[in-house]
Amino acid sequence: MRSLFKRKQNDELSQEISTRRVFPSLGVFSPATGASEPDPRQELRKLSELESIFVRSKKLESLADVPYVVDEIKDGNIVLLDISSLNDGNEQTHLELRRIIERIKSATKGYQSDIALVNDGCMIVTPAFVKL
Repeated sequence: MRSLFKRKQNDELSQEISTRRVFPSLGVFSPATGASEPDPRQELRKLSELESIFVRSKKLESLADVPYVVDEIKDGNIVLLDISSLNDGNEQTHLELRRIIERIKSATKGYQSDIALVNDGCMIVTPAFVKL
């Protein structure tokens, strides 16, 4: 009885089916096909095409410092901000610091910049190609 329900397959066809595996679309978790190491010359060429990127530092004192930060982000530079004078525990300076941070966020939103607090006295603002 078993032989009645068993399918006979051609040897060539069975080998082709067994060697060819079809993976469903798994997105990020799809198996890598044909992965190779990047060419160092191509990577060097990409690096040479980039303009110089600078790390600028600025002591934040008022809302008048916001345009400087926005201009540096437009130019593709990283900005370290000293906020120690505005983060001294005084409620009025703390409110001014929050206003400055909100103004920087809104002004650099179109450039997809990232803003992060490094410590109590320092904040970093980076352009879109630098992720924090």
